[in-house]
Amino acid sequence: MKYWRKYHPDIDAADPRYNQVSLIYSVLLIMVAYFGIIGVLNITLFDAADIAFYDFIGFTLGVSIYLFVSRGGNFQVASWAVMATLIIILFAFVHLAEGRNYSLLWATMLPPIAFFLLGRSGGSWISGLVFLYFSWYLYQLLSQGVTANLSLGALFNFVEVATAQIFLFRFYERSRQEAYEQLQKTSITDPLTGVFNRLYLDNSLKKVLSLASRNKQPVSVLLIDVDHFKRINDEHGHLVGDVVLVALCKILKEATREYDSVGRWGGEEFLVICPNTSEAQAKALGERIIEQVREKAVNGGIHVTVSIGAATFNQVDEKSIERLLQVADNNMYKAKAAGRNQVVSTASVTS
Repeated sequence: MKYWRKYHPDIDAADPRYNQVSLIYSVLLIMVAYFGIIGVLNITLFDAADIAFYDFIGFTLGVSIYLFVSRGGNFQVASWAVMATLIIILFAFVHLAEGRNYSLLWATMLPPIAFFLLGRSGGSWISGLVFLYFSWYLYQLLSQGVTANLSLGALFNFVEVATAQIFLFRFYERSRQEAYEQLQKTSITDPLTGVFNRLYLDNSLKKVLSLASRNKQPVSVLLIDVDHFKRINDEHGHLVGDVVLVALCKILKEATREYDSVGRWGGEEFLVICPNTSEAQAKALGERIIEQVREKAVNGGIHVTVSIGAATFNQVDEKSIERLLQVADNNMYKAKAAGRNQVVSTASVTS
């Protein structure tokens, strides 16, 4: 487990901020260790008090940012503070060395950190401005006759490498972000129907109930089962059965509201999570779903019906999720026992 999790126990590996926060802490620890050690060496061994002064500035800023972020400070602010600190020290080092001793090589460490911490747009602007300034600075040194370890070819090489780095890291960051978004979408989506999967529904229900508890709002769920689905598979084949499920999900998404969550609970069962929804509203939604499913033919003339069990939450405790789903499941079976193609609802659910 990452050591910084003790400061941020709510951020796990599934959180989009996880890698960013991990990099912030890694960079900060390296900054503090490097600036502290090099600052001491510059004073004791190299008699370079001017460089040591900036090393200790970097050390102080690194410790300050670490304390800020570990005590709940904004990660975006911390990211910009890290970049500002690195740029300040880099500028000071390059100016003190007047571009000699390969000091400009340190500029190449900025793009990967900038793109990862600040994103594609922020990383592009920061890297571009820093490289543009150093290109101008190199040119000014050459114009003034400061040519030790410098040449026009070196200037051109720096500009070429800097430009290539910006484009490469910008492309990499875009690819990484797109891959992450696709992976995130895949991890919460049922591959057949395109609606949410069981994992997403479990996590969503926890969040919805937690918010409802704080705001004293009702929450309803609708558990939906396709009537006689086995008969459809037996008579028409499993491929047609899959088409029926896909068509049903399209109807469910059209019938439900924008803030409802529709997902596949398992097999031919689907769950709709309805925040801030009373028992009467849940039953009305269930009736609307039943009517639309009954009226719309799927796969060239096949008509299906559904049975729906609805349950409404009014009082939360640690067993609320299990209790709510159990009542919805019981109501769904009551709907089937009563002749199918209907909704059975419960006015309230308590522990």
